[in-house]
Amino acid sequence: MSKLTLIAQEGYSEQILSAIQGFQGVEIRDLFQQTVSNQWVENYFNELDPLPNQDALTKLDNQLEEITHAIQFVEHHGSSREKGLHLKRKRQTLRKLEESFDESALFSELASIQDLEQRFSAANERQRNLHEQEAILLKWQALDFLPKEYALHSTKCFLGTVDASNWELFEHEVKERQFHYEIIYSDDQIVNFVLLYLRGEQAAVQEVVHQFSVAAFTYNYAQLPKLELARIQTATLELVEEQKKLTRLIGQKKIVIEALETAEEVLLARKNRWLIHDRFIKDDKVFLIQGWIEKDSFIDFETFVGESIGKENLYLEIEEPTDMEIQEEIPTKLKNHAVVRPFEMLTEMYSLPKYHEVDPTPWFMPFYFVFFGMMVADAGYGALMLVATTVALRTILPRGMERFMRFFQILAIPTIIWGLIYNSFFGFSLGYPPILSTSDDVISILILSIVFGVIQIFIGLGLAAAENIKAKNYLGAVSDGFAWQGIMIGAIIGGLGKMLLNNQSLFMIGVGLACLSALLIVVTPMLQSKSKIKGLAKGAYNLYGITSYIGDLVSYTRLMALGISGGSIAAAFNMLVGYMPPIARFSVGILLMFALHGLNIFLSLLSAYVHGARLQYVEFFGKFYEGGGRAFRPLKTEEKYVNIEQEK
Repeated sequence: MSKLTLIAQEGYSEQILSAIQGFQGVEIRDLFQQTVSNQWVENYFNELDPLPNQDALTKLDNQLEEITHAIQFVEHHGSSREKGLHLKRKRQTLRKLEESFDESALFSELASIQDLEQRFSAANERQRNLHEQEAILLKWQALDFLPKEYALHSTKCFLGTVDASNWELFEHEVKERQFHYEIIYSDDQIVNFVLLYLRGEQAAVQEVVHQFSVAAFTYNYAQLPKLELARIQTATLELVEEQKKLTRLIGQKKIVIEALETAEEVLLARKNRWLIHDRFIKDDKVFLIQGWIEKDSFIDFETFVGESIGKENLYLEIEEPTDMEIQEEIPTKLKNHAVVRPFEMLTEMYSLPKYHEVDPTPWFMPFYFVFFGMMVADAGYGALMLVATTVALRTILPRGMERFMRFFQILAIPTIIWGLIYNSFFGFSLGYPPILSTSDDVISILILSIVFGVIQIFIGLGLAAAENIKAKNYLGAVSDGFAWQGIMIGAIIGGLGKMLLNNQSLFMIGVGLACLSALLIVVTPMLQSKSKIKGLAKGAYNLYGITSYIGDLVSYTRLMALGISGGSIAAAFNMLVGYMPPIARFSVGILLMFALHGLNIFLSLLSAYVHGARLQYVEFFGKFYEGGGRAFRPLKTEEKYVNIEQEK
């Protein structure tokens, strides 16, 4: 990484930011963050307000919300006869994407959709009101006079609703007082009624109404309920036709969803540019920005930005990061071969290396490659993985999904190879003697698993020694790396001499090398420490850690266990279906095979993924790797719908 400094006139700021975002290779530094290397900002720009224009940011958020809402409204309420044209994921540069964006057309379409939404909402509200009125009038349709036109000199009428549980008591009271009543509607919950009484009995009626919690009903319609119901039903039918027409009009807007999604991608890119407006210097004259860029990318960036606004209109330089910047803020970007690159996600899940720390990805990738295949170990499963991932990668996928698919596409190869070694194809034999039999060669597979573990741990110790040498900690290289390698080599030589070759001299050489290495583990901390006693205690404690190495080697036996169990389960499924009668075998049995093997594939892949990662994180990384680096986060777009290509 190099530190980039760019200075230009204020008028070019938006063009430069757009170019940086399209280049996708520059992380913008926060110049207002309190660091030693940013002291000059306080000295020369102490009166500058670093806060961005929040009104512009709010406007962008509102526009994005309107677009999202418009898309959802059209999709959910438009006619199903109209096909929605979503933006097909493609690769495009930011410059071309922004050139295709017509802001005035966007606002016109949003206004049109909002008008349709208002009409649709108004129609729904009218429909709701009509349904409410209909529900009320259905319970009063037996009413055969208009209460407001009932104007006798001596009597009055009262319309009310009483709870069905109170009706008998209410009815008894009404009869006692000799009021005339008529039931208009009744069900298990309510009773609607009309009460006729003399005007002089107004107070008595109010007393009874209050006593039984009667709800008064006021009928304000101009016609009788039956006529009003007929009018409402006619209005409802007309409203349904209007809603159908609106649904067709809304459905026709599905053809603009693609344009709306393009606009959303562009506005998201603008928002990302606005979100870093508090990181650089900009006043009425000058625009100054600093960031981190790959050293190898600087020439391409210089050429690209120079062509965008003219080389004469900007000043560019790069410089090596200082020790303080490396310790405090410099980001880490992994750079590996295309085959290794998908495995970087495992490193990122654990922790990125610090800037000067070794990248463990190319070192663990071959082991993970072998271990995964050894744990799944079925040529049929591997072939299925290879076909599925290859077909998926023929389409344009989101970058995260694309890397995930490439990861499993690569891992399909060792899965096929180990399946051929174990002679397993969806649990069936391929008709030749297996190189390693999961039933007869269990001990051989177990030994092979531990051998793989010894090799990986040995390499991890070598990396630990290399890291110490790079830090000029030569004694640490001995105690943390070389001495432990010596113990392992000595144990291997001694074991071969004693158990396989029956050679006493070879056995003694191995024991001597192991003892010498153990002595170095104890003595080296004494040389590093001022207090020899403390150093001796530390060395003895370090040597006690040899027990953890035994546990590490035992962990590698899972390579054998998972590989054998997956194949055995697949064979058991085949045997289960094989016991079925012929009719069931070729009907239900086929479906059962799909279901059972699908479950076994899922569990096998999940187990291999998790346990393979665990072997790297615990048994391998624990020997040399610390991590704690900060990810390189260049100014980019969201890539919600479009994969933005780096402009060069």
